[in-house]
Amino acid sequence: MRLTKLMKNTFFIFLVFCSFSSYGQDWKNWNSLSVDLAFSKKLELGLSHLRSYNINDGYSNGFNQTSIDASYDFTKHFSVKTGFALTGFAADAVVSQKYFGRATYKISFADAVNWNNGLQGEMHTASGKGNSYRIIYITRFGLKHRMSFLNLSPSIAYWLFYNIGGNAIQYYDESGSPLVKESPDGLHRGRFIWNLNSKINKNLSLSLFYMNQHEFNLLGNDINVVNPGTGKVTRPFKNYQVAGGLSLSLAFICTKNPKK
Repeated sequence: MRLTKLMKNTFFIFLVFCSFSSYGQDWKNWNSLSVDLAFSKKLELGLSHLRSYNINDGYSNGFNQTSIDASYDFTKHFSVKTGFALTGFAADAVVSQKYFGRATYKISFADAVNWNNGLQGEMHTASGKGNSYRIIYITRFGLKHRMSFLNLSPSIAYWLFYNIGGNAIQYYDESGSPLVKESPDGLHRGRFIWNLNSKINKNLSLSLFYMNQHEFNLLGNDINVVNPGTGKVTRPFKNYQVAGGLSLSLAFICTKNPKK
């Protein structure tokens, strides 16, 4: 019992430390509303809508995303999720469609902390931005049981993105002469997410989260490529922070034996 309480307190302090140790320049605000329908102990359907705003640009609308998904728990450790998302970008009137599937494996430590590891594959339409396919590794640590204070469930997660395909980039040699023109396949994005979820009642929960997105060149072809002749940067790094993110979730049980 003492070990469980110690792990919970240590985990919560670690979350606070991580939130203050993250950095970035551009600030955004994301807010979402989701509805989940539990049809059995294993099957759940979800519908959500997310809106993004640019804090540094007069709180202008960045993008809006609506998604639908279905998740199924094969065992208490292994689950899958599949879905579809439609994203509209306000600045250039681009609409992107995304199909995704995810497999997740969960393990527990000392009946106190859950560790989830997932692999997600995504396919984007031709009207999407930047890449045609993505493979995302997702790792997440969270408390197995909620805290008594505000019925909180804190968690931290990291998403690592591998991009495949998309618009080709012109590459140059050291003297500035053009080389090949290829798609920038490779590891190019990471997202650190700190989340506080409060379960208000059996149907309603509210989350406050912070996210730091950082982009880089690791494996494969580079992004953030400079044209030596013009100084123009192709596919510049998109580094930003999401502050004050709010997520409101409604859950409805459509069976006598709901999914936990």
